[in-house]
Amino acid sequence: MTKATKGYQEVLKITGELDSALTWLHISDLHLSDRGRYDQEVILRALVASVKQFREEGRVPDLIVVTGDIAHSGKAEEYRQATLFFDDLLAAAGLDKRRLFVVPGNHDVDRTVNEFLPRTLDSDASSDKFFDPAGVAIAIQFQKLQAYSAWYNSYFAGFRSFPTDTTCSTVEVVQIRQVRVAMLLLNSALFCIDDQDHGKLLLGRRCLDKATKALQEQAADLNLALLHHPLDWLSAVERANIRATLGASVDLLLHGHYHETDTECTVSQHGGYLKLGAGASYQTREWPNCAMYATAQSGRVTIFPICYHDKPREVWALDTAIFPSPSYIGTFSLPKRVSPDVREAQALTTLDRDHLHDYHEALRRELDISNLLGTHALENVPVGLTDTFVALRLSDGWRSDCDLNVGEACQSSEQEQEQKFHEQIRKPEEVMRLVFEQQRLLLIIGDPGSGKTTLLKHYALTSLDDRKRLGFTEPLLVVFLPLRDLIVENGDYAPISHNLIAWSALHNLDIEEKHLSRWLQQRPTLLLFDGLDEISDPQQRIRACRWIDRIVASFKKAQVVVTSRSTGYRKAEGIELASRHTRADIMDFTSEQQQEFLEKWFRAAYLGELKPGSETQERWEKSQKEKAERKAKDIVLFLAQEKNRGVQALARVPLLLQIMAMLWKDRDYLPASRLKLYEAALNYILDYRDRQKGLEPLLPAEDALRVLAPVSLWMQEVVKRDEVERGAMQQQMQIQLKTLTKRYSAEEFCRNLVDRAGLLVEYRDREYLFRHKSFREYMAGLQLQKEWGREQRMATFAGYFGDDWWNEPLRFFIGQADAATFDAFMRELFNSPVSEEMTQKQQDLLTTLIEEAPQICFDALRSKLMEPETTLNRQRYLLQCLNAIGELEAHKEALEVVEQFNLSELSKERPLVAGTLNDPLGAEYLLIKGGSFDYSLTKKRETVPDLYVAKFTVTNRLFRQFISFLETKGSDVAGNLLFESYKKHLSALAESIKEFSSWLQQEKELSKRFASRYDDDKRFNKDDQPVIATWYAARAYCLWLSLLESDKDVFYRLPAEMEWEFAAAGEEGRSYPWPKERGEPTPKLANYNSNEGSTTPVGRYPEGATPEGLFDMAGNVWEWTDDWYGEKEGYRSVRGGSYYSSKADALRCSSRNDDLPGNWGSYNVGFRVIRSSHSFLPEHLIL
Repeated sequence: MTKATKGYQEVLKITGELDSALTWLHISDLHLSDRGRYDQEVILRALVASVKQFREEGRVPDLIVVTGDIAHSGKAEEYRQATLFFDDLLAAAGLDKRRLFVVPGNHDVDRTVNEFLPRTLDSDASSDKFFDPAGVAIAIQFQKLQAYSAWYNSYFAGFRSFPTDTTCSTVEVVQIRQVRVAMLLLNSALFCIDDQDHGKLLLGRRCLDKATKALQEQAADLNLALLHHPLDWLSAVERANIRATLGASVDLLLHGHYHETDTECTVSQHGGYLKLGAGASYQTREWPNCAMYATAQSGRVTIFPICYHDKPREVWALDTAIFPSPSYIGTFSLPKRVSPDVREAQALTTLDRDHLHDYHEALRRELDISNLLGTHALENVPVGLTDTFVALRLSDGWRSDCDLNVGEACQSSEQEQEQKFHEQIRKPEEVMRLVFEQQRLLLIIGDPGSGKTTLLKHYALTSLDDRKRLGFTEPLLVVFLPLRDLIVENGDYAPISHNLIAWSALHNLDIEEKHLSRWLQQRPTLLLFDGLDEISDPQQRIRACRWIDRIVASFKKAQVVVTSRSTGYRKAEGIELASRHTRADIMDFTSEQQQEFLEKWFRAAYLGELKPGSETQERWEKSQKEKAERKAKDIVLFLAQEKNRGVQALARVPLLLQIMAMLWKDRDYLPASRLKLYEAALNYILDYRDRQKGLEPLLPAEDALRVLAPVSLWMQEVVKRDEVERGAMQQQMQIQLKTLTKRYSAEEFCRNLVDRAGLLVEYRDREYLFRHKSFREYMAGLQLQKEWGREQRMATFAGYFGDDWWNEPLRFFIGQADAATFDAFMRELFNSPVSEEMTQKQQDLLTTLIEEAPQICFDALRSKLMEPETTLNRQRYLLQCLNAIGELEAHKEALEVVEQFNLSELSKERPLVAGTLNDPLGAEYLLIKGGSFDYSLTKKRETVPDLYVAKFTVTNRLFRQFISFLETKGSDVAGNLLFESYKKHLSALAESIKEFSSWLQQEKELSKRFASRYDDDKRFNKDDQPVIATWYAARAYCLWLSLLESDKDVFYRLPAEMEWEFAAAGEEGRSYPWPKERGEPTPKLANYNSNEGSTTPVGRYPEGATPEGLFDMAGNVWEWTDDWYGEKEGYRSVRGGSYYSSKADALRCSSRNDDLPGNWGSYNVGFRVIRSSHSFLPEHLIL
C-alpha cells in the first residue's frame, strides 16, 4: 500500500514520526445557499462521508481550515446551512469546534449594503487613518459582514469571536502532540463590493504589523496564515509590504477564491513561505469540486489533493490531475524550515541546464522555418519566420464593455474614450504584457488563415531571444504544442509531461520525465497551445479545455496561450475555458500591414533564389531587393484600385495575402474570389511554377487534383485529423494513381509534393500534413462537388452541416455549386434532423452559403416552406434563407415567396395582436398599447401612452443608407430630402442638446462623424447585425428618418427610459422581456455572456421576443434611451444588456447602465427607434 492510498497518520505511526507531524484538511469556496440545491447537497454530503472514510483509512486531520466563501451571498439564512454542514464535517473528522478555523470571502459579503462604503483606499496615509482601531470608518465597513459575524460569534461562542476593529484575528496557538501551531486568520473581504475587486482590496498594514508581532512572540513550531484572496488581489498601496511582512512571518499561506488547487513556493531574503490554494468545494457537479489534505513534518509539506467524482458513485477521492504519477501527491519544502544543503539541492543541476538548452534549441529549429507559401520550392531555400513576420493586430476591445452597475470604463471622459478606442487595437507583444500582468491565460481567436500559428511561433521565438519584449524578466521554459497532437491515455488527455516526453523523443532528446516535471513546477514557463479548433470531435475539444484548466491550476509559474478559430470555441456549446482568462481577437491586416508584409515577403522570396555565378553577392542582392520593391509596389497599387474592391477584402487575411504574393511574383495576376484564389494557387504550386522554369511537372495540376481531392475528403470524413500516417495516405493515393494514364507510385508522388511543390509536409517521423489546413479543406470541397450525385451522398453532406469541422469544406463545395446542386443541398438540409433546431453559428453558416453560392435555385426552399407539416423552427430558417436570397439583386422574386407565405395561413408563429406600420426605409414598428405599470426608477405606478416601437434594433443595412445620404450629399431614397435641409435641421437639434454641437464640430464630414467605428470589423459589420453607434449618431438618424417622412414634425426618436421599460416589461411588469413561463435567461432566449462572442443578426432569438413581438429587448446590444442617467453629469442611459453581459441581471427589464453620448469606443451599444402614435401618421404608412 502506497502513501497515496494509505493515510499519512498511519504511515507516520509506523515510522515513529507522528509526534512531530501535523495534518489538516483545507476546504474553501462552499457557496452555501438556502435555496436547497440538490447537487450542492449531494456533493457536500459526499465530502462528509469521504472525510469519515479517509479517517477510517488513517488519514486523520488534526485541523480543518476553511478559506472563505462559506455562503453564496452573505445572507443570514445561508449560515444556518453552514452550521449543519460544519457540525457534520467535524463529526466525520472526529474533531471539535476548536480545531476548525474559518475566514470570510467575497461571497460572505452582503452586497446590498455596499452602496455608501468606500471602494478602496489610494494612499498609505488614508490606509493608516482608516485602519485606526479606534476610528469610525473601519467599524462602519464591517456592516457588509454582519450576517457572517453573527454566525461566527454564535458558532464559536465561548472561545473565539470575529473582530470588527481589525482585519487580523487574535493569534491562536494550538498544541498538536509535540507541535505548537500558530494560526493567523486574515479578513481579505472587507473591501469586497462586486466582480471588479481585483487590485482594490486591503488588509491594513497597521493591522497586520500588530498581528505578526504577536505571532513572533509565540515562537511556534509552525505559523499558518489563512485568508480568502491571493495577495495579487490586494491594492498596490500595500501589496508589496503585505507580501514582505508575511514572507518574514509565516510558513504557510492558505487561500481560496480562484477555484483552483494551487501550490507555489515563494522564497525571499527572509525565508519566504509555501502558498497553498484550495479549489472550490462546491461549484455545481459539472465543474471541478476540490479540497486538499496536507501534512507538515520535518520542514516539508506533503499535499494529498482530493476531488469530487460523480460516477460511478458519488465520492471524494484522490485527484490525479494535479501531481504526476505514480503517487499523484506533491511534496514541498518550507523555505524557512530547510537547511542550506536542502535549499541548494533544489536548484537546477548542470545536467538540467544542459537538457533545457538542448530542448530549446530543438524547439527553435522547428519553429524558425516559416511555412510561407511559394518559398519552400524556390530552390529549397528556407525562409526564417522573423524575415517575414508582421505584427498582427489583436483587438481586446471587448474589455471596454461596461456591465451592469456602472464600471470604471464607463466613467472616463469622452477624450479618454476616444483614446481607448485606438488602444483597443494592440500589437501582440503589448497584448501579452498587459494580460499577464493580471492573469495567466490568454485565448486568441482568429479566422482561417488569420495567422494564429504564425503568431504563436512568434511568441515562442521572441520569448527565447528577447523575452523582455513580452514582459518576462526571468529565463523561461517555452513549450509549443499543437493541441491536435495531444496524447490520449485511458480515454483522457495525458499529463503535459508525457506529451513533452513524446515531443522530445521525436527530436532525439534524451530528457527524463523528472526533469520536465521539475521544470514545470519550478521555472517560469510559457505554454503555447495551438489550434483548439483542429480537434475535430467537440467532446474531445471540451476535454482539451478541461486539460488546459488543470494545467493552469497545477503550474502556477506557467503563463498559457491558446489559439482557436471562432467556430471551435463556443461557450453556448460547453466548449470553453473555465480558468480566468483574457480573450483577444486577431484583426484583419490594415493596408499598412499589407504593404509591410508584401515588402518583406518579396524580399525574402527574391533573396531565396539561387545567385548566378557571374555576379557579385553585393550586386546581386541589390538587384533582387529592387525587384522585390517593384513587385510589392505594383501589387499594392493594384489592390488600391476601386475596381478591385473584392480582392481588397481578401487581402486583409494573411494567408490569402501570401497566396496573392505567390501568384503576383511570377504572373502579375490575382483572381477575384476566395475560391478562385485557391484554385489558382494550387494550379501554380502543382503545375505552372515548374513549367515556367522549363521543367515538366510530375503530374499536370488537373491529374494531381484527381488524386489529392479524394484523399483530402478521406482525411476529412474518415481520418478526421489534419495529419495522417504516411503509409495510409500513400495507400489512398495509389487507388487514384492507378486510374491515370500516366502511372507513378504514391511514394514518388508524395516525394514530389514535399520536395518540389511544397504542398505536403513530412510531419513527425511517420505522418504527412498539408502545408495549410485550408488547402485540404478546399480540395475536400472539390471532391464533395464530384460525389454529391451518388446515392445518399448529398444527404450525408447535409448531415455535416453545423459541425464546425465541416464548415470550410461545405463553403468551398457551395462556392462551386450550380443552381441544381444548390437546390439539392437545400432540399436535403431541410429534410435532415440538423435543421430541426439550429444554433446561431449554423444560422450564420446558412447565410454565408447563400452569399457565396455562384448560382441559386430556391425551388426546394419554396416547396418546404409551403408544406403544412413544416415545423415552426424550419419555417423560421426557411424565411431567413429566402429573405437573404431576396437581398441579392438577381433574386428579388424570393421575397414574393415570403409575401405569399405571409398571406397564407401556414405560419405557425403566434399571431401578432399589435398594429404595425413601416417607416420610410421599410423597417417594421409594432403598436404597444398604452397603460400603467410599476416603474423601477420611481417605484410608482406610471402611465405610458400608445407608441410604435421598432420590431428590431437599427441594423447596419439601415444605418448605411443614412451614411450614404451624408456621403453623397444628395437626395434621399424618395428624392424628397435635400442634404442642406437636413444639415440645417441637424444644426438646430445639436444646438438644443448639451455638448452635441461641440461634438459635431470636431469633424467636418458628417458621414465620418456619424459612421460606426466598426463598419470594417467583420465581427460586427454584417448587414443584419445591429449597428454600433453613438447616442449622437442615433439622434441624427432619427432626425433623418423623420425628415424623410415630413419636415413638419419629428416623428421618430429614441425612447424615454420609462417607454423602453414599459415596452419590455408590459403592464404585468415581467422580469425579462419574454413571457414569464420561459423563466431565467438561457442561450436560446438571448445573446449574452459572450456565448456567441459578438453581436448576432437581429431577430435570431424568437423565443426571447416580447408577447407583442419585439425582438432582442434583452442582450445583443445595450440600447440608447433619450434620458440622462441621473445625477451623473453627461451620461445617457442604456437598457437591455449586451452580448458580453456576464450577469443575467443585466437582461432584466429594470436593469440600466450608462455611457457617454459621444463614446464611439463601445463595442456593445446600439439603438431602437420609436414613433409616437399621437403624431400625424400618413395613411400610406399604416398597414
